[in-house]
Amino acid sequence: MLATTRRTALVSALATGGLAAFGSRASAQDTGAVGAAVDKLAQDVMAAFPDQPGLGVTVVENGKVTLAKGYGVKTLGQPDRCDENTIFGIASNTKAMTAALIAMLVEEGKLAWDDPVTKHLPAFHMSDPVITKLMTVRDLLVHRSGLTLGAGDLMIWPDPTHTRADIVAGLKYLPIGGQFRGGYAYDNVLYVAAGAVIEAVTGQSWEAVIKARIFDPLAMTSTVSTPSLVDKSRRAAPHARLGPPVRGLGPQKVLPFDNSFASAAPAGGVNTTPKDIAQWMLVQLGLGMLPSGKRLWGEPSAKEMWKPQTLTAWADGPSDENPVRPTMQAYGLGWFVQDHRGERLLWHTGGLAGFISYTGLLPGRKSGIMIMTNAEETPVLRTLRYGGPDRLQGRSDFDWIASSKRVQATSDADTLKDAARATTTATPGGAKPSLPLASYAGVYRDPWYGTVTITVVGKGKKQGLHVSFDKTPALRGKLDPFDGEMFKTTFDDRTQEDAFLTFDLKDGKVVSALVKAVSPLADFSYDYQDLRLSKVS
Repeated sequence: MLATTRRTALVSALATGGLAAFGSRASAQDTGAVGAAVDKLAQDVMAAFPDQPGLGVTVVENGKVTLAKGYGVKTLGQPDRCDENTIFGIASNTKAMTAALIAMLVEEGKLAWDDPVTKHLPAFHMSDPVITKLMTVRDLLVHRSGLTLGAGDLMIWPDPTHTRADIVAGLKYLPIGGQFRGGYAYDNVLYVAAGAVIEAVTGQSWEAVIKARIFDPLAMTSTVSTPSLVDKSRRAAPHARLGPPVRGLGPQKVLPFDNSFASAAPAGGVNTTPKDIAQWMLVQLGLGMLPSGKRLWGEPSAKEMWKPQTLTAWADGPSDENPVRPTMQAYGLGWFVQDHRGERLLWHTGGLAGFISYTGLLPGRKSGIMIMTNAEETPVLRTLRYGGPDRLQGRSDFDWIASSKRVQATSDADTLKDAARATTTATPGGAKPSLPLASYAGVYRDPWYGTVTITVVGKGKKQGLHVSFDKTPALRGKLDPFDGEMFKTTFDDRTQEDAFLTFDLKDGKVVSALVKAVSPLADFSYDYQDLRLSKVS
């Protein structure tokens, strides 16, 4: 969400990539030099982007933790400062942890990467029976299922009442928009299914397994599996720009704490600190082994998780505005894989309301960086996600702060134009609906999401419509005529993305409706466009 929303942060986050095998390139610098350089960069970023409330930054340098620090404040306007023990939501950086849990179960012989999903979840179904039969555990993790970008995310966002079982059951009704194993489209719902596989194999909840198999062995004592378990006194508060005219622009505001993602925790529920996340980075860079000699998974499993599985993007290579842009990018098992100035880079981003984050690992140097932020400020993340790996390589020859400011200025200008186009009607004020308002009221059902209820409120000239996405309390509010059969929501919760509902009429009666986000910046997890609402009463 925001001018570079979670769409940017989560999917291909500025589309970079590259696949290759690289030898060891342990840094010749004195240990600690990288940590100092990243510390300086983080301070420069906070000075250059004063609307950024806080940061958490962790650096592992040639197998040693050389920086774990907080910057700025937990909440704008408040004095409580971020430190190494401040808790941030890391969202989709959770996915690599879910993949690691499966790797450990594979090593124990409890399942195999290429087992059919139905072997462990007999009730598992996709909308295509052939895909149901062919879908493997590996396929759940690599974004090549044929589902469209973010398909089904309204079952996990924003804070709906769907259970984990509901989400898995809903897969049967999600439309297949691409070719199975024929292309890349980022999803969350299949990572929820992967969590369900872990539960079926172990007989324990995903939450219990990740605590016992990752958090406890790594002494990540401040890390929790879902936002609802966070000690709010230690958590950085989420922030975002809520407009006008659209989310991503306007002044920075504090958001309410969001306790969602419990059902979808295997896809993005983990909350952690700069100090704790260092242990996760160390075990990754140690190919499953900690510096103490404790091993969580074997070296072959580590290499399997890092192996490219799905080509995600390609480009022409470095540009003036992005000198680290490679030619190809792929997705492994919970990680993106590319090169950064000739070295293999493993990375992932994550985003939830008010939080965006980035993990980047250079295995050849046994070095990595983790960035956690408590605001949806993409230029901040862009600067650190590119400038950080540069510092890991001993480089500081490109001004990522100035570059990110230029990119953001262009993005903001384009957003203003797109938002104006999206809300401009063919005739001033828009055409009137062809039917009385009461004709649009009723219960509408989508097979994977559930019901949307439209009711008439008020009388006479004050009569209007109210819409309720029944499984999502945050998506309730006014529904006003916009242009003919197109209506526009104004949700009571103004942190949410409004939507257009366009009704289809047959023989003078409303029979169905299609939905799309109003804002051109709306995050892909507001996947209104996948709803197929049929009027049932």
